Amino acid sequence: MKKRKPMIIANWKLNGGLDLICTSVASFIGKHFEAQIAICPPYIYLRDMMMFLQYSELQIGSQNVSKYESGAYTGETSAQMLKQAGCTLCLIGHSERRSMFGETNQACFNKAKRVLEHDLLPTLCIGENREEREALLTQQVLRQQLTESLKGLDLTGRSLCIAYEPIWAIGTGLAATPHLVQETHQFIRQVLTEVFDLITANRIRILYGGSVTKNNAHDLLVQPDIDGLLVGGASLDPGHFLAICEQASQIAKEQ
Repeated sequence: MKKRKPMIIANWKLNGGLDLICTSVASFIGKHFEAQIAICPPYIYLRDMMMFLQYSELQIGSQNVSKYESGAYTGETSAQMLKQAGCTLCLIGHSERRSMFGETNQACFNKAKRVLEHDLLPTLCIGENREEREALLTQQVLRQQLTESLKGLDLTGRSLCIAYEPIWAIGTGLAATPHLVQETHQFIRQVLTEVFDLITANRIRILYGGSVTKNNAHDLLVQPDIDGLLVGGASLDPGHFLAICEQASQIAKEQ
């Protein structure tokens, strides 16, 4: 039986605006959740989101973070700045950051280190593409991403989150089956045991992201090593996202 508190994260990517913020937060006002819920809006809306969040249990997260603390790095946003803006977590190494902006495992390590230094929750995204899966390289790819991005991090008194997002399932409608995701998450936890230790690995939450909807959320969340969901497109529909969060909350009550 799982004891890790479920987490649901909405990644709005380059979408949304003040109208979406208002309708999304309004859907959550007055509601209590046993699961931890966070929304990652575009940077420019962080302050607006915080203004509304004071009336709900929602938390705010960042879609990215700089590996630098400060300096002449135009366009970058540091972990310290995000903390001051009210963020509680940061996505790191999302597949789109890796493929479109050349983000490496070493960069992910540097970012995770910065995030931990400011007591934010680093949420490391990992995943294989279609070619790698068809070549039976999934475990090799995930092991390398985890090891190079995490080995050497000090998690004493700190938390870490992993988001497994198979690239072939993101935005394609091709969600991996709950059984397949569970097997992969079990492997990820095994690697985390090697990188850290058994106790640490067992307290790290592993989320799944990849065409998550209210229709497959429950079957995913009841798996023993699936501790939450990273929701993309479905999170842009407030009612749809709320339904996912309510399912997670109900499962948490039953644990």
